[in-house]
Amino acid sequence: MSENTTVIERAVTTTDPALLSRYWIGAAGLGLFLSIGVGFLAALERLDLSTASIFDGADVIFQLWSAHRVGLVLLAVLPLILGLATAVVPRQVGASSLVFPRMAAAGFWVWLFGAAITVTGFAVDGGVGAPGATSQTQAVAITLVGIMMVLLGIGATTICVLTTVVAGRSSGMSLGDVPAFSWSMLVAGTMWMLTLPVLMGNLLLVYVDLRGRSAVRFGAEEAIWEQLSWAFTNPQVYLWALPLLGIVADIIPVSVKAKLNTNRMFGAICLLGFVGFGAYAQTYFDLGTPVRQEAFSVVAAFVAVLAMLMALGALAGSLRNGAKETDASSATPLVLAMLSLLLLLVGTVVGALNAVESLDLAGTSAIGAQMIFTLAAMLVGMVAGLSWWGDLVAGRATPQRPLLITGLLLTLGLGLVGVADLINGFNGLNDFTGAVLSEAGNSGSAVDTLNLIVVIGLGMALVGALNGMISGCQHLRSSEPAVANPWGGTTLEWSDNEGSA
Repeated sequence: MSENTTVIERAVTTTDPALLSRYWIGAAGLGLFLSIGVGFLAALERLDLSTASIFDGADVIFQLWSAHRVGLVLLAVLPLILGLATAVVPRQVGASSLVFPRMAAAGFWVWLFGAAITVTGFAVDGGVGAPGATSQTQAVAITLVGIMMVLLGIGATTICVLTTVVAGRSSGMSLGDVPAFSWSMLVAGTMWMLTLPVLMGNLLLVYVDLRGRSAVRFGAEEAIWEQLSWAFTNPQVYLWALPLLGIVADIIPVSVKAKLNTNRMFGAICLLGFVGFGAYAQTYFDLGTPVRQEAFSVVAAFVAVLAMLMALGALAGSLRNGAKETDASSATPLVLAMLSLLLLLVGTVVGALNAVESLDLAGTSAIGAQMIFTLAAMLVGMVAGLSWWGDLVAGRATPQRPLLITGLLLTLGLGLVGVADLINGFNGLNDFTGAVLSEAGNSGSAVDTLNLIVVIGLGMALVGALNGMISGCQHLRSSEPAVANPWGGTTLEWSDNEGSA
């Protein structure tokens, strides 16, 4: 590149995976803060189910509620995963960079512009429509375009990561030899590429019907969310959290200085990836028996628990055979990895409970609880991953205490939200309560108290996200050089860690 280029030109045209990784993670951190923030605002309104006392009607509340879910997945969790994978996966498989580096760079910028358009669409009374059908149609269309751009950017970068694992491995390394995180990205990315195009198809149907004339079917505002909601509920949410198993499988055995039962762990990742395929679970197209009551859906919900038990069994073997005392320096990633596993296990159990028809949890806040537990697991796992690979990402020594605080706040805060929403689900509280008491289901005093716990939990998570952003900025400004191999790892990413500023 010419020495006469400006800083902006170099930033926009770079294909350096470490730099792209920082872009992804930094932008996703802001997306996480905004997503939790709008969820906090929606939860404040839910404190009083008798009226819309803070915002102007159920439409605005619905936009906040749906923005919270869309943002958590598409503007926070997935870009965070891709940010970590962009820096770590090439090093783990012995590649000098991602395959198709220009495509990877383009994927980030398409995602970023799409994310900005999506946020703008929600902010100008658009979003993904509203039950009252009083949103601005043009703004809804803008939001749909933004989400489609987000999906294109995520898909492009995912293809680069997948191709790097499949075709960019160093000579002599088979797929069975790749580290656990790269394997989890291979499985998760493959499943993403089978489901994201379906979500894109849903969005195109909605957009075409919405534009140019009165909507006939797909673009009717009261029907839009139902066509998209499958991507933010059971079982699809398992695919968004799947790389967590790869992260913890790389952290725990090294931390306790023990071997991992690779076959069992890789099998658990594949099994959870298989049952996490959720493109079929679209309630809008139900014919006859509701799709969530079909035998396959019910069995898959319980198989997800089995997959988690398989993963825990593999990791328990490492913990049992490992050193009695671990190095204190690895305490932060190890503790956060264990907490993220616990959250994901709870998420799969709640998903199984939701599939039991006799419990009558369909459509209640227990659906949101399962999503929160699962995504919280991935977020805490990402903090553990950044604690573990932070030197590779930033090229500077990673301070552990701020990451530990962030992870603990996210665990406790989102854990409170999940528990309160689960109990409210058993109390009959609807997943979306609106601003009309009759639409909220059972709204007794116990529900009101639990809704307050949700607000407190989201407030704690919001503080955790803010702390993570601040500590991330401080990390990048640090002058302390990265340590070549701080954990004593034996996989390839630690063999050439000189850092990059």
